[in-house]
Amino acid sequence: MVTGCHSFALLAIILLASGLLLAAAAAAFADPLQNAYRQRIGNYDVEMTTEPKSPAVGAPASILVRIAGVNGDDLIDIPITIALAKLGGDTVQEIVRTNPIVVPYGHYTYDYTFADPGRYVLYVYLNDYAYSGQTLQFTFFVNVTGPFDYLYVAVPAALGVAAAGAGAAFFMKRKKRQMESLK
Repeated sequence: MVTGCHSFALLAIILLASGLLLAAAAAAFADPLQNAYRQRIGNYDVEMTTEPKSPAVGAPASILVRIAGVNGDDLIDIPITIALAKLGGDTVQEIVRTNPIVVPYGHYTYDYTFADPGRYVLYVYLNDYAYSGQTLQFTFFVNVTGPFDYLYVAVPAALGVAAAGAGAAFFMKRKKRQMESLK
């Protein structure tokens, strides 16, 4: 039989254990991104990937950014700025730059629709107020496909299959003539 003193002690233990479990569960863990490009500068690991993997012209794309510490600590409320620039030969032309963004719980998604095909540069400027007091620049490349980019793969593949088929037909016909001449 549980007395009043024992029930109070049991209730206190249950409440303490519940509080500790809730505190442990409240920690934020920045999950790694799948198939992401990764850079490490100073005490930061920054990853970037796009959804879809190969953005296409005129279709909305999501740019996913993950920010974590190199020693496994969870980074919460990190201020960043994102800039997107288009590469054109030897020049880089900035297209868009965000206002400062506070990244909650290590993840941020930036939605953008690319107007032109080509190679883009995504800059993530991280304000490192915790360690160095400097702004760190992380650089990632994004390739955007155009409506006819599949031709660079499809046409050579089709030509290769056609050449192989023509070669096989030529050798089969030649072999058949040799067999007929032996008879």
